[in-house]
Amino acid sequence: MPLSPGGSRGRIGSMQPSGPRAAAAFAPSAITNFFEISYAPSDGASGATGGGYVLSRGTTSRAELAGGKPGVSTVVNMDAGYDARTTKRAVSLLLAGEGRSEASVNLEQVVDTPIGAGFGASAAAATSAVYAVAAAAGIEKPKRELALCAYRAEVMEQTGLGTVSVVYDSAGAGAITVPGEPGASRFVAVDVPQGTKIVTAYIAPFDKKDALYSKPVSERINSLGHTALQAFLADPTLDTLATEGERFSRGLGLESQEVKKLVSAAKGAGAKYASQNMIGYSVHCVADEDAAPGVASALREFGPAVRVDVFEVGSRAAGILRPSRR
Repeated sequence: MPLSPGGSRGRIGSMQPSGPRAAAAFAPSAITNFFEISYAPSDGASGATGGGYVLSRGTTSRAELAGGKPGVSTVVNMDAGYDARTTKRAVSLLLAGEGRSEASVNLEQVVDTPIGAGFGASAAAATSAVYAVAAAAGIEKPKRELALCAYRAEVMEQTGLGTVSVVYDSAGAGAITVPGEPGASRFVAVDVPQGTKIVTAYIAPFDKKDALYSKPVSERINSLGHTALQAFLADPTLDTLATEGERFSRGLGLESQEVKKLVSAAKGAGAKYASQNMIGYSVHCVADEDAAPGVASALREFGPAVRVDVFEVGSRAAGILRPSRR
């Protein structure tokens, strides 16, 4: 049966697409272009401030309550061996909080963006997973409370600091101006001209722990991120968001030679802005509708080892998928 986006605000659990023991949910991916760390796991305001773009694609999770031994099994993009530790942690936190740790859950996930390269794939996967599991299990809670499990899982597994606080119920482009968990953080959105595209090029995964937990790098992140956020607050527009992302990326100094070449090629092909994903061996480019095909073509010239995607700025919030009525 085909699925269509539900994406409703409020509570999760009452909309179950294929019976009381199975459900599906979607959450968008998001690219961060600058940030400042506010990391204190015992503090409700832990996480990060920073800017970026919610994407038009993300992760779809299909959850089924099974009759096997307790635990969470995952298949990610048809790979049962993929280490989906953040997703598993998020679902385990949800079930433990409901006194249902003995449940057996099977999860199938389709991740429609690169993984491990600054596309917010772990946030999208964990968020869509807890929404789907809650609906399948009949756990009726506000989206914010469910997303909190995904948020905490990202912090625990060191795969992210604040992306869940945006993607769980927001779309568009802008910046987190107040750090914290879902519902406590503040996201300021900017106007995005119609036809704006985000063209991306992915080279390889990046271990975020190398940057987030290195004192010299984290200090540089926070200095640059604070300056970028102040500039954004003074002029909260798409141009400022993208300009500060470029400055942050150049100043941070994590760009490999390949990343620098991709940025240069994109700008030469007509991208308005181009900078490194935070954090990944990948770049994102802001281009208008007419320029985007040429930018994508220029990036593809680097060969088949570089994955190139063209996204719209997302307008679809995370939520349950329900059967279409066709």
